[in-house]
Amino acid sequence: MKKTHLFSLFFVFLMHNIYAQPPQSIDKTKWLCTYNYEFLQDSSSINSLKNVQMYLQIGSHLSKFTCVNSYLMDSIRYLDSEKARDPNQPTLVGGSFGHIISDYRIYKNYPKNGQILFTTFSDNEFYKLEQQMQMNWKLDLQKDTVIMGYTCHKALIFYAGRDYIAWYSPQIPLSDGPYKFNGLPGLILKISDTMRQHCFTLNSIKKVTYDQSITQLTVSYVDIKAEDYIKIKRNELLSLYRMFQSNMVTVSPLSEEHKARILNGLKTTNNFIEKL
Repeated sequence: MKKTHLFSLFFVFLMHNIYAQPPQSIDKTKWLCTYNYEFLQDSSSINSLKNVQMYLQIGSHLSKFTCVNSYLMDSIRYLDSEKARDPNQPTLVGGSFGHIISDYRIYKNYPKNGQILFTTFSDNEFYKLEQQMQMNWKLDLQKDTVIMGYTCHKALIFYAGRDYIAWYSPQIPLSDGPYKFNGLPGLILKISDTMRQHCFTLNSIKKVTYDQSITQLTVSYVDIKAEDYIKIKRNELLSLYRMFQSNMVTVSPLSEEHKARILNGLKTTNNFIEKL
């Protein structure tokens, strides 16, 4: 079988499939928060630390949390569809694919108030998971710290197999935060599990004064349960591993050492944020 160059044909084909239809606007961004997401790719190795920039768009009635790559691609596709109607609209460029562990879009209070919509793409299928927003926080008002100049209080929670410590600020009256975390009397500026395998830290927050849509892909989704997500992603990793191992997919130029690192990375990616 003819080899495919991973970062040219393979992902171009993938992008074409993902963006066959432009996203739709479901709200307007009022606040834009950027978070640095640090996580261990391999739960057994402290040397597998990865960093991904994440975006939290907070609108008037819902929010969207995703990695910078998905944020840029959604913006590109939406603005391109707008430009087709209005030639004066600008066109964005740039963006690449993110890490499989942060490859999702999370909507809070969508499709209706009190719900979380979790979506992802894998093996040419779009998947969605709808959940209730239930966060059982324990507040510790005796503990405080200062992050980015904001006074923050401490909150604790056990969620999806991990114990977390969160720092939120009532000075920012937005009951939201990174990933699925929400429901505190202020924005979450930092949250980490107690093993420090997954940590989100706020980098910036700004009030958006221009027209920026919060978008949702207009595709057909396969409904899944929470426990199905990790199985789907593990199957994706296994498929990629087999493709690299059999030389069906290559990165040019690719030394044997580089190939071995890629295979090892695919094999040891096991530390998804939810332990189900």
